Amino acid sequence: MKIKIFNNQGISILEVIVAILIITIGMIGVMSLVIQNVEAQYINKNILIASGLAQEGLELARNTRDLNWLTAGNAWNQDIVGDGTYAIDYRGRSSINLSVNTINDAGARLYVNSSNLYTHSSVGGTATNFYRLISVADHTSYLDVSCTIRWKEGSQNHDYTAETYLYDWR
Repeated sequence: MKIKIFNNQGISILEVIVAILIITIGMIGVMSLVIQNVEAQYINKNILIASGLAQEGLELARNTRDLNWLTAGNAWNQDIVGDGTYAIDYRGRSSINLSVNTINDAGARLYVNSSNLYTHSSVGGTATNFYRLISVADHTSYLDVSCTIRWKEGSQNHDYTAETYLYDWR
């Protein structure tokens, strides 16, 4: 009696399709993670920039108060007195723009100048996605100062707000 042994050396088309499917699913998963990571890094970068810009805004308000103390005859809260909203940046001395009412006003937009500093002046600067607005609430013995930074990513607005209190402690 003769026994026939079949020796199939190749793989079937079905096995090839299954292997390609498994590899494709793996690659899609890896690419999805890479894309999410890149998006998260971009968002985190902007949050970090916004944090620094907000802190700078609060420090500029504090600097205005401190310079008022050093200037004879100035009230401690001169230039930042009263409830209101302001745009503020540093140009030798803190420069306050009283004409900004909302964070969407053109005066609230930040530009990067030739020295890579953020400023509200569009002269010689490149527009950024960031807007800064300083809000002051006057409580007679102290000022409640908050700084809001807004930027847009895609169709979504993001806000970052920092707050401090300024006192006439001298």
